[in-house]
Amino acid sequence: MEENKNTGQDANKKNSLLDKAEEMAGKISEKAGEVWDKTKHETEEAWNKAKNSELAGKAKVKLDDLKEDAKHLYDQAKSGELADKAKVKLEGLKEDAKHLYDQAKSGELTDKAKVKLEGLKEDAKELWNKVVDKLDNEENKKTTPPQEDSK
Repeated sequence: MEENKNTGQDANKKNSLLDKAEEMAGKISEKAGEVWDKTKHETEEAWNKAKNSELAGKAKVKLDDLKEDAKHLYDQAKSGELADKAKVKLEGLKEDAKHLYDQAKSGELTDKAKVKLEGLKEDAKELWNKVVDKLDNEENKKTTPPQEDSK
């Protein structure tokens, strides 16, 4: 007899969940329809603006700006100015690389990496404990039956 009672309760729970799922699906469908309508309206507005050449005018201004920037960069490249800047940047990068190489050779970078790794391990451990605690709390909420008043 008890098996039938549990099966009936399970069926009621399933029906309740199905009802909630159908209700949620209806809300999602309604929201999707609203978004579709809004998108359709915005698309029509954008199309009308494009037809009225508003966007074409803006694109022409942007293109002219880009042409000017390109001309400026071309002039810099022709004059060797960009090559000089690149050379300075390359020298700086060489110095940085040499410094890092020296640190790596001396073991300094290894020590820094170990310290950083230990810090990351501690952070990961704390985060893991928080996640486990949160999951335990969620599980306890689900498994604790509600208290019924005995009136």
